[in-house]
Amino acid sequence: MDIIQMACEPLLRHDDLAVSSAALEIAAADLRRDAEHEKICAQKDAAYSVLSAKCKVATAEWKRCKEQLATLKLVIFAQSSEKTAKSGTENIGETLSGIVPDNDESKDGVENGIEAGSVTTGQVTDAPQRTSSGKRAVRLPDNIPRALEVHEPPSTSCDYCGCQATVIGVQIVEKVGFRPARVVVTEQRFPKYKCPGCKTVFQAKVPDQAFDFTKYGPELRAGIATSKFADFLPLFRIEQIFERSGAKIHRGTLSRLMTSTVEALKPVYEALLEDVRASGKLHMDETIMPQFVPGNGKVRNCYAWALCRDDRRWLGNLPAAVVFDFAQSRAGEHGERFLGDFREVLQVDGFPGYNRLTSEGRPNGPIKLAYCWSHVRRRFHQLWLSTKSMAAKHLLDQINAMYGIEQRIAGTPASHRLSVRKRETAPLAAELKSSLEQTAASIATKSILGEAISYTLNLWDGLLVFLSDGRVEMDNNPVENAIRPIALLRKNALFAGSEVGGRNWAIMASLVGTCKLHGVEPYTYFTWVFEQLAKKLPRSEYHRLMPWNCPKGRYKAKD
Repeated sequence: MDIIQMACEPLLRHDDLAVSSAALEIAAADLRRDAEHEKICAQKDAAYSVLSAKCKVATAEWKRCKEQLATLKLVIFAQSSEKTAKSGTENIGETLSGIVPDNDESKDGVENGIEAGSVTTGQVTDAPQRTSSGKRAVRLPDNIPRALEVHEPPSTSCDYCGCQATVIGVQIVEKVGFRPARVVVTEQRFPKYKCPGCKTVFQAKVPDQAFDFTKYGPELRAGIATSKFADFLPLFRIEQIFERSGAKIHRGTLSRLMTSTVEALKPVYEALLEDVRASGKLHMDETIMPQFVPGNGKVRNCYAWALCRDDRRWLGNLPAAVVFDFAQSRAGEHGERFLGDFREVLQVDGFPGYNRLTSEGRPNGPIKLAYCWSHVRRRFHQLWLSTKSMAAKHLLDQINAMYGIEQRIAGTPASHRLSVRKRETAPLAAELKSSLEQTAASIATKSILGEAISYTLNLWDGLLVFLSDGRVEMDNNPVENAIRPIALLRKNALFAGSEVGGRNWAIMASLVGTCKLHGVEPYTYFTWVFEQLAKKLPRSEYHRLMPWNCPKGRYKAKD
């Protein structure tokens, strides 16, 4: 362009008008051509920038989908446990030194088969006893009925000399048998007497009953309740079991029996709920519980809310308990209603529905939320297993280091736990936060690792509550363990028949779940409660009917 413009410049001053005009047109045309060329180049540069950005977005999305697919395969096909053969504290000296870059080349240095997982909190149980052959020993508590069979020889006289032999010992061989459940009919007779003098007729008074005007005894009700709510057998299977013993009790009758049984036990459930709400620290969680919708034959997702108290890990003096509630949705208002006037520390997962509980305008006052480290660790654990990201492995090791301390102080008083956490765990938490922030600055925010880091940092204040309160656990595992039976319920019973059925389940599951926490056999507990109800125990004393007060049935076999 410069050459053409320089050539045209002297021609513009030429004496011939035609020459100067032609030079002017040539210069103008050259300028227009150059402007169009620059415009085209700018358009191409802009288009290239757009396509390059789209390519980067598509590449990031492809990597994200690849990570999601790997995680999904892990969830479907791999084991769900996060435990590892190695403790999370073994390689702390190596993993706390700095941030490991998250790139594909770093995968080559990972040992195959090493699984990053958890160090579970809780008291360490003794190893199961085994026989000399290596098999687990059979434990038979004293409450199990025993039948005595004495096998005498054909003759007690000596075959060699004919003398009468004397007993010098007994060889005892135990055989474990089984007698299937069967229906028993108890015929109650009340003889009538008549006085020959005054002709007065009298008979024995009918004993007080927990259920009047019915031919079905409390033992039958307790057995059905245990089978349905502790063993998760649907009523049609219980009906089949009764048929094998020769008794035909239709499932409709069984359903009505359970409805009346739940009505009798509802005040006990309310007393249990009131006792749990009076605690200073609770765990809460919710899970799907399908409900059948009458009329259209469809099933909709309702929710079972669980409230758990388990202070055994810090030697608290309140008994462990779990209470369930059935709600039509997962809205936070159901959890707030379920908590009632509770206003202390509540340990939950990261579900946003709990945020309303921290509001200063809450009628019963704000609740302090403590979040769950198990949910945080699970994200990095799955990412490490699916993608072998060394950055995720590094963060996972730091979390496991804190869990290692929790395992060591489990079963100690809250004051001791708090002092150890401030001295040992708090520095590890500070290092972890620094690692999270450094890693987040070097990766895409929308990657799975970026989302896991964002999730952790957003809940950071609630995750550190356990560092200021020795009663608080690192995770929400106590209530998650309590709601595991709901999975069996969904599998065996498929769904609740109605909202009333869901609420009945919540009442019975609360009593059964609390029995399990105390090693109390549910059938024995129900029969004991029915005995107390038959004595017309006043409602003000129903707190005496809690499972931990049951004097019977504490013989659950343990390893």
